[in-house]
Amino acid sequence: MELPNRFEREWLTAFGTAAIFITWSTASARCALGATQDLPRALTAQRRSLGRDTRFARIWWVSSPAVALELTRAITLAPEATVKEAETAIRKARQLRIPLAEHDATLERARGAIARLDRGLEVAKQRGVLQEFNWRFKFLRQKQPDLSYGTAHAKLKAEIAKRIAESGKNGLPDLTGIVDAVLPIK
Repeated sequence: MELPNRFEREWLTAFGTAAIFITWSTASARCALGATQDLPRALTAQRRSLGRDTRFARIWWVSSPAVALELTRAITLAPEATVKEAETAIRKARQLRIPLAEHDATLERARGAIARLDRGLEVAKQRGVLQEFNWRFKFLRQKQPDLSYGTAHAKLKAEIAKRIAESGKNGLPDLTGIVDAVLPIK
């Protein structure tokens, strides 16, 4: 099962989604259920507890870590539970009316959103927004030496992503006032 790369993880985390997963170890014949925003780290932890051959059997995505924890708490698996039994338990937990998004479809949506974000950054560059952002950052950095460019740029990307989401699937984002929103002068 394909895991999200760093950019996809950042995108999914920025929008607050969380994964619910079932892992399976053929050597120990055990499975486990969990929730996370970082699948590679969760897999590493599962390999420590179930065995080195542990892999993801199923992954779904939900709207927030709190929802993921609510769902995983509502499910009790026996130590000898199989993947099929875990999947059945998750289906029963849907009675909580928690929508589950399939992993592959979620990754495809994240990839599409990242491509739109890249186009949005290119539009920002063409319109001079990045130049204005850099000027504003340099100005504020003189007054706030602890201001991080990486953090400020991440806020800019998040704001562009938000505006892209608001503009529709293929529309260009409205970047008016974006620098003021990200780096306000107090």
